[in-house]
Amino acid sequence: MTFALNITTAAEKAATARAALQADLANIRWQAEAGGVALPNGTNIPTDQQTRVSLTGAVNSLDSGMMTEPVAWKFPGGWQDLTAAEINAAAAAVVAHVQACFEAERAVEAQIAGLTDAEVAAFDAQAAFDAALAGQGA
Repeated sequence: MTFALNITTAAEKAATARAALQADLANIRWQAEAGGVALPNGTNIPTDQQTRVSLTGAVNSLDSGMMTEPVAWKFPGGWQDLTAAEINAAAAAVVAHVQACFEAERAVEAQIAGLTDAEVAAFDAQAAFDAALAGQGA
């Protein structure tokens, strides 16, 4: 009878932990990306895929004359009638928020790649992402 030893090296453990950090980071970014953003007037707007598609459609429809203002828009806090300028501002805020989330994820991925094997286990992806996002003024 023979027995095979399955020994995991420290480098393999660190590589597995690094991959887990990157997977966690992608989820952290997705949560932030879809978590919404406050407009300049203080109204919160979702930033999920459906809202982004709806805003893009509204901008395009207004630009092509297929829709006229005011545009009835349902926010989490209730209905608002929006002008074309407000729709464009909302779309711009959502796009900027989503882009900032991706930029923060990329910055933290670079941090993770630069960690030594010994540093991987103690790295806080959430804190690093929050700092990167805040550093962009988001």
